[in-house]
Amino acid sequence: MTKKIAHVDDDVDIRDAVARILRKKGYEVTQYLTMRDFIAALETDAEHPDLAILDVMVESMDAGLTAYAEIHVKHPRIQTIFLTSLGDMIRPYFDKTSNEWVCVMEKPVEPESLLAVIEDRLNHTVTQ
Repeated sequence: MTKKIAHVDDDVDIRDAVARILRKKGYEVTQYLTMRDFIAALETDAEHPDLAILDVMVESMDAGLTAYAEIHVKHPRIQTIFLTSLGDMIRPYFDKTSNEWVCVMEKPVEPESLLAVIEDRLNHTVTQ
């Protein structure tokens, strides 16, 4: 079964590059310009992604973190990767148990590293 990945980033070049990398590996990719668009899709679409790749600074400085909080409450089984230029600076926003369902990667990221982390996350079952 093809794994579904949602990617939210306001930078068209990054969205396009990530989509090419993921589609080449056989993933189904849906792209969103804003967190609001992604959250709306989660509310209306019957099928949810297996994994979400979120940028932190999309509509505002912390839109990705705010959206993550909402997504995690309503859809705790969606694995999350933050692909952000802020890197581990955002780690203090999460509690220690969040490592089970959230991962932080710093832009720019090597395709092989991104794919390895995605594969790891998709093979990891969230217990919540």
